[in-house]
Amino acid sequence: RSGRRRLTDLLHLLEFVESLDRDRPPLALLVDRYLEARRESEKKGDDATTPRLDTLDGRVRILTIHRAKGLEFPVVILPLGLSGGDLSPAEGEEDAEEEGSESQSPEEMMRLLYVALTRARDRLYICGWQTRRPAGADSWYALARAGLDEVLRAASFTFDTRPLIGEGGWSGEGLRLSSAQTRPARSKGAPQALRPPSALPSWLCQNAPAEAEPPRPLVPSRFEGSEPAALSPLAAAGRDRFGRGLLVHRLLQSLPELPPGERESAATRFLGLPLHGLSAEEQREIRRETLKVLEDPDFGALFAPGSVAEVPVAGLVGERAVAGRIDRLVVEKERVLIVDYKTLRGAPKNEAEVPPFYIRQLALYRALLARIFPGREVRSLLLFTDGPRLLPISNERLEAALA
Repeated sequence: RSGRRRLTDLLHLLEFVESLDRDRPPLALLVDRYLEARRESEKKGDDATTPRLDTLDGRVRILTIHRAKGLEFPVVILPLGLSGGDLSPAEGEEDAEEEGSESQSPEEMMRLLYVALTRARDRLYICGWQTRRPAGADSWYALARAGLDEVLRAASFTFDTRPLIGEGGWSGEGLRLSSAQTRPARSKGAPQALRPPSALPSWLCQNAPAEAEPPRPLVPSRFEGSEPAALSPLAAAGRDRFGRGLLVHRLLQSLPELPPGERESAATRFLGLPLHGLSAEEQREIRRETLKVLEDPDFGALFAPGSVAEVPVAGLVGERAVAGRIDRLVVEKERVLIVDYKTLRGAPKNEAEVPPFYIRQLALYRALLARIFPGREVRSLLLFTDGPRLLPISNERLEAALA
């Protein structure tokens, strides 16, 4: 049933949202608590969730037919589907009306239609709407119209809403069944006459002006300019550097999640897998250089407990919206450290050789975090897995990149 499909889609959406932020209470748990509270409230007959005629205060209420049982309203507008099939509501109504029922018999559906038709105290408007399924003689709308036309002999009339709501209104032939007023009408004063709409303002028919900045947030990894080319596996010793960079990247992602005392043995087991085809000397070199980065005396906190990987960030840098993902981040009392990995790219010897593309990308991340953590120093680093090499970038050069 379409209701179950929608519930499945909602669960997939909740799982996706949870994956974006795992440090907060799971959204599915919050939704479950909310729904449980609503169910308990309905079992107790909580007046706060049950609409009553004497508390409407002129407001428009939108209710399912099930929720309207036992209630009465001065005016009811009832949209009924034109699609047919098993004396049931049209597609869309069915999902709104089913409340735990696996299926409903035609008799039950007719009783539900009776409930819908008898909620109005003074006036009932029945409207038809067409869904994706073809119209049918057994739809709720067709049954209601046949009862008015063939049984009650309602009078035919022509209606046109365009004078009231403009050219977007609709017109056609309707049926009207009326009876004499049995009680004195209650009035809260003379009703105001409906006035035709005034002329539309000129700006409504004009295209919106072009925005000064792109409508979508700027992604630092796709900033203006060309990213340096990747290392070629066909170059001299290129295959070794190519595979080495991938292995180092994997170790830098995985080892920080382990206690420091377990990292070396885990790296040894990983690099010793036959599929990597590494000699004993190559394994020792990659392990030694990777652990050297993780144990850096100045920036080892980036890979210590409390650091976070793959952190999504979004915000404004000046008047420009920016959204991206930081490879690794740690927030301390007086400073914030961020590192951006560069895999399969040649490692510069010093900061002066770092391509401007990487500098601008890192500068945007730094500017975002400076707004999120005001008063704290933000230090930025690039980590080239070809080595690996951890390269701090000075704040002066990052600020100049955005000037």
